[in-house]
Order: sequence, then C-alpha cells, then structure tokens
Amino acid sequence: MSEEDEAAEPLSIGVIIGGTTPANKGWTEPLRALSQRVTAARAGVDVPLAVNVVFHIPGRLLQPEFEGVRTGSYSRKRSILMVQATLPEQPPDDPYAHLLIVTLRAIDEVEPWSKRRRVDVDLDALREIVQRASTDAS
Repeated sequence: MSEEDEAAEPLSIGVIIGGTTPANKGWTEPLRALSQRVTAARAGVDVPLAVNVVFHIPGRLLQPEFEGVRTGSYSRKRSILMVQATLPEQPPDDPYAHLLIVTLRAIDEVEPWSKRRRVDVDLDALREIVQRASTDAS
C-alpha cells in the first residue's frame, strides 16, 4: 500500500525551516515535543477530515511568503487538508504554549474552508487532541 492509499492521521504536525539560525534553533525542541504529544493524543481519534499543520519558520535561506495562518493543499483521496502557519524566527518565552495557540488558530482556519467546500469536519475532536497535547505538557 502506498502512502497515498494510507489513511491520514487526524492531526499531524510538520515544519519548514528556511535555514537554521541561532535565533530559530529555539523552536526545535518545542516542535518535537508538540509532534510527539499530538501523536500520542490522537490515538483512537477518527475524523472525517484530517488536518496537517505545517509551521513555517524564517531562516537565513528562506522567509515565509505570508504571515499568519492559511489553508493549503487538500487531498480529497486521503481527506486531508494542509494548514500553513508562520512562526517568528525568535521563539517567545514559552514557545510550546505559542505552538498550541497557533495550532488552535490553524484548526479554526479549517471551518470557513470546510463550509465553502462543503467538506465534513469534526473541529471539536481536533481541538480535543490539542487540549490533550496541552495537558501532557504540564
């Protein structure tokens, strides 16, 4: 079975770094922790539309071409929507908390997209995954 044929995970985390800098190195561990906690928190969750949140971090080679959160590509076959979110190059004092907030904003961005496209989505289940990832951090 190819990756295209596999069912998508309900919520997944990705990252695009525009080149490592001393300033953006502070995102590495919080992003790894978020990805691991989301993986654990999504166990047993089934949703009609999966969401892949991809964080874009500026670096020495590339800068994101947008600010904020936006919907990206959609695979009807796999029923997965990519949502892109920019982060500042320098992480704030609590980068993990910031990632949780931006992940929730990314999920919020799915609602208008799903209404326009008439695609069924379970935002409550996706938010619950983030909530579980949040409580795992304490």
